[in-house]
Amino acid sequence: MAAARQGSDRSSDHYVVHSWCIHFYKYEATLIIGDSQLEITPGSVGIIPPGLSHEYHYRGRSEHLYAHFNLRGSGGDAMPIAALQDLGSEFTPLCERFEHAIHVFRSRPAQAEARVWDVLWELSERTTRSEQRQTRRHVALERACRVIQARISEPLSLADLATPAGVSPAHLTRLFRAEMGLTATDYLRRCRLERALHLLTRSEVPIKEVACEVGIPDLHAFNKAIRRGYSLSPRELRARGAAPNGLTLRSEAPGPIIAPEAPIIQSA
Repeated sequence: MAAARQGSDRSSDHYVVHSWCIHFYKYEATLIIGDSQLEITPGSVGIIPPGLSHEYHYRGRSEHLYAHFNLRGSGGDAMPIAALQDLGSEFTPLCERFEHAIHVFRSRPAQAEARVWDVLWELSERTTRSEQRQTRRHVALERACRVIQARISEPLSLADLATPAGVSPAHLTRLFRAEMGLTATDYLRRCRLERALHLLTRSEVPIKEVACEVGIPDLHAFNKAIRRGYSLSPRELRARGAAPNGLTLRSEAPGPIIAPEAPIIQSA
């Protein structure tokens, strides 16, 4: 993986990159990919597949953050990500996380790679939500799900999800059961394990780093959670490149999947 900040004073640039590219744009420009013409606006994010000729036509000084990366293999389900999407108010927090990956890339490449995969996963979730507008979930449930995706590496309580959703923990629990057929705890557990599966099978991020990125930093608890969910250890999953069967959710959480109502904050 390569990651950096790039700026240009030229009126146009032409590229053919033999790896996947992700760009966080802070300017206006026209992006031409093959026969498609896309209009870039400040606050948008673009994904370009490898080997595609693409050309930028700038309107003034341009500066963006980017990362080039390669996929580990072809196993597992595909991640749908829009070629270009305007993130609006979600741009700044996601861009800050991406910029952190760039800052630590040279000193902590594994952490940087995990952060980039986290950003890609969130962009995929956003694309999926956009494609399913016609079956949009309750607004409070949608907000709670966004909190989970944005803070999946953190200990989360039911109150942490309910407060930004604007409902009580009890009401949020009812919404999860009614619309998703799961408790909030089960949904959070599913999100953590699905994210872990993707990092294990699609990247070279060390297992300990994967555990931290999905909010189960204790390796014993992480191994137990993966075994309960996929009937394989993290190392076996990585070697296989895909889960043998679908995710299995058990009635008991195999570790600190969701925090108590008042999680303890530890100082460094």
